[in-house]
Amino acid sequence: MIPAAILATTTPNLTALDAELQKISKSFHGRCGYCVVDLESGKRISYRGEEVFPTASTIKTSVALEALCQVDEGKHKMSDKYPLLPTEKRQESMWTFAMKDGTQLDIDGYVNLMIGVSDNTATMTLQDFLGSKPVNARMMSLGLLNTKILGHRDDRDNQESAWREKFGWGMTTPREQARLFELLYLHKAASPAVCEKLLRILGRQYWDDITPAMCPIDVKVCSKTGAVNQSRSEVAIVYASRPYALALYTADQKDERWVPDNEGLVALRTMSKLIWNTFEPKRPFSLPKGYEKFAPTGGGA
Repeated sequence: MIPAAILATTTPNLTALDAELQKISKSFHGRCGYCVVDLESGKRISYRGEEVFPTASTIKTSVALEALCQVDEGKHKMSDKYPLLPTEKRQESMWTFAMKDGTQLDIDGYVNLMIGVSDNTATMTLQDFLGSKPVNARMMSLGLLNTKILGHRDDRDNQESAWREKFGWGMTTPREQARLFELLYLHKAASPAVCEKLLRILGRQYWDDITPAMCPIDVKVCSKTGAVNQSRSEVAIVYASRPYALALYTADQKDERWVPDNEGLVALRTMSKLIWNTFEPKRPFSLPKGYEKFAPTGGGA
């Protein structure tokens, strides 16, 4: 551990950081946007921060928040069970896809699987249980007007159907996702108990190859990543000596390869590293040589 006196916080140069992040975004083969929030001062920088991007799996934070809120409000208990979707309605993403038909998990299991390993079938089952409209209404109540899960259970009007065709599972903006994580950090997204629980779950990530990998091992990171063919995304809180939140999004990528050096992943890692070094100039960090061999694989699923 580095002594706190050595890591005395300095005001980060957000103007210089913004210029460097914009260079990366403008040279990207596709759309790239971001929002970074200094959680001590509340100051933020963004580029394409109000543009709508596909969420991919980052929408799962909103679903998890709604599930925990409903438990907090007495509508459910964490031990309430709900059967997994039948095999023909599942997605081959992580563990629940391989479970037997009729398997029932509780809300605690679904929330931890959907966040911790980004299990798609767990998310789809919980979304089916909660409904999409309550998730979106919760986001609206927080002022996040463009953050929506585009569900498969609730009836969709023509506008929602058009959004789903364009954005897939969910839609958001970098500014709104950064704000959501800022509200969690401030314990204002819901009750303090809900925010604390969700942050602890977000702090246990299998997919740790973007923001968590750009910080020293002793630094707490609460994050959620997302990926589809033409988009990569990462939203995180980094508990640096001067904490910050980030939301990094790409869309319309020319590089659709599912490899560690996908242009979107490289851009997000580069941006995350720049952000760390701006907030922690006395503690620059790089991964050990050869670490890239151990990038998460999804377990082969």
